[in-house]
Amino acid sequence: MKTIKHYRFLAIVLPLLIVLGGCAHWRPQFEQPTVKVVTLRALPAEGMEQRFAIGLRITNPNSVPLNLAGMSYRLRLNSYDLLSGVASDIPSIAPYSEIPLEVSAGINLLNSLRLVRSLMARPDEAIAYELSVKLETTSRLLPMIRLQEAGEIKLSP
Repeated sequence: MKTIKHYRFLAIVLPLLIVLGGCAHWRPQFEQPTVKVVTLRALPAEGMEQRFAIGLRITNPNSVPLNLAGMSYRLRLNSYDLLSGVASDIPSIAPYSEIPLEVSAGINLLNSLRLVRSLMARPDEAIAYELSVKLETTSRLLPMIRLQEAGEIKLSP
């Protein structure tokens, strides 16, 4: 009786382990895409809301197409959330290629005022920036890619 239960257990668990082990190796070596800001321009204001057009360049360094369902993005300056937005209808990015993409973002007015105040208090400091991007893919194996780029912009030589 014990032997039958043991075989039944192995008959269920062993195929599951084989399938899960195969899935772990199914996704090929995936290299993170890159997203860079290439342009930033103010759009005509609508009432009290100011929006910006952000030119991005998305690079796919992989041997498979990158099919995106949408993306969200946020730009922080000196730890203040300044610009944020979402986009859909993003074209597929062919293997080993890049696409230019223009998206729009709304500005956080209160954080903009706080940033200006902090820059006026310390005008010689560098401005720390952080771009956070979340790419939603149409793939079940790789549903979401989070990217982050950070650095400093020096204001004085």
